[in-house]
Amino acid sequence: MTRPIWFGLTVSSMATLTWVVGWWMVPVVAGVLTVVRRGDPAAPGLAALAGVVAWGLLLALVARGAPAGSVAATVGRALGLGPTGLIAVTLAYGGLLAGSAAVLARALATPRAGPTPTR
Repeated sequence: MTRPIWFGLTVSSMATLTWVVGWWMVPVVAGVLTVVRRGDPAAPGLAALAGVVAWGLLLALVARGAPAGSVAATVGRALGLGPTGLIAVTLAYGGLLAGSAAVLARALATPRAGPTPTR
């Protein structure tokens, strides 16, 4: 499977499972698909980017029916970020969840060399 197909599969899996099950599916999907692609050195970075894109799609889908910027403006102002900052932090959170899970999964799935015998 090529990287673009893997990336699309990761984004669609993250977005769908987050919508159906919950936010914690982002690290689960990132970890599972990184272990499957353990030979690809770019897998953790692509998993992090997939988390950003998946959450961006969900955010756009949910915001479509909301009044223009009302929640983002109110919550962003309360946090001292503004609406754009709040959106950026939200997207970064999805990327950090996916990226950290991918790095952890890769570290746990990589075989380690045993201790060197001594004489």
